[in-house]
Amino acid sequence: MTASDLSGTTCIVTGGGRGLGRAMVLALAGAGANVTAAMHIADDIESEAAGLPGKVKAMVADIRDPMQCAEIISDTVATFGGIDTLVNNAGVGMLLVSESFNRTPPKFWDVQPEIWAQIIETNVNGGFQMAREAVPHMLEKGWGRIVNVTTSIQTMQRAGYSPYGPSKAALETSSSCWAEDLEGTGVTCNILIPGGAADTNLLPGNPGDEGRTGADGMLVSPDVMRAPIKWLASTQSDGWNGKRFIGRLWDGSLPADEAAKACSAPAGFGDRA
Repeated sequence: MTASDLSGTTCIVTGGGRGLGRAMVLALAGAGANVTAAMHIADDIESEAAGLPGKVKAMVADIRDPMQCAEIISDTVATFGGIDTLVNNAGVGMLLVSESFNRTPPKFWDVQPEIWAQIIETNVNGGFQMAREAVPHMLEKGWGRIVNVTTSIQTMQRAGYSPYGPSKAALETSSSCWAEDLEGTGVTCNILIPGGAADTNLLPGNPGDEGRTGADGMLVSPDVMRAPIKWLASTQSDGWNGKRFIGRLWDGSLPADEAAKACSAPAGFGDRA
């Protein structure tokens, strides 16, 4: 099973209807994988994927609800016969706190408790609940992939980005714990990030709008996730566990292992700033 041919594999991408998730769903299906695109709001991704080698099934669900997480897994297994890769991509950001957060950073004491809870429940609890349901299926077959989408270390600690930053820091360190728990099982847990603020709906305005920028400058295209997610979902990534990969730094001119090495570091914080 190579990154260019994922035929016969099954993937779930949460937040698969738009942004980074949509790019990854289409990349995986383009390589032949069957993909459940779980999303909070219905989207037309099935029609866009109609001509691809793999099949895409859209499923509306709220990953804050453990029962709905279980339904995503059970429905995927019933439809496609199993699950090989789970991409925990769904997330909500600072727009819930303020529509001008990138111009006037809010203070943490101004965040309403119900908004704080919604961001934590989605970005932290949702990923845990999805992985908890998916991993037993992977362990049974002795192979599988958990890929968590976090953010840059700077964003996790940036003033005005609470609770979004702390929620991604929690998923980052959870990934390190999960990778240790899974070591030696054939199932791995890694992190994939775009490598900068991405041109998605987490920012004010609309993707593609002229003049949109992130805190660190120009926005990164969601397409930077395409090559590394296909590699992570393949047997070419066997043995890679507990790592974080930066999509923007993936060099497609290199052999896959070299490209992965060049854009990776240990998950969690370790000795990195």
